Amino acid sequence: MSDLSEIVKKLSVKLGKMMDLHKLVKQENSNLKQEKENLLSRIEILNKEKQDLVERNNLLKLVKSLSQTNEKSSNIKTKINELVREIDKSIALLNR
Repeated sequence: MSDLSEIVKKLSVKLGKMMDLHKLVKQENSNLKQEKENLLSRIEILNKEKQDLVERNNLLKLVKSLSQTNEKSSNIKTKINELVREIDKSIALLNR
């Protein structure tokens, strides 16, 4: 009988260790899921920033091409202002 009670005690100890290990793994899994969500959010923000930079780059290309033409400066300013307003709207949407 003492062998049986000793086996039960050992099993109880092992079960306790397994439960503790399960809690640790479960917490680590939760932490990794949270980190994943944070990284996905960061990727989304960086993609929006990239899009903004692409738009600004396009604006600069347009300004450069317009400055090389013989259009009136008022027409150029009007086009630039329209593009700047469009970029401002995009930035405002990103900040929401």
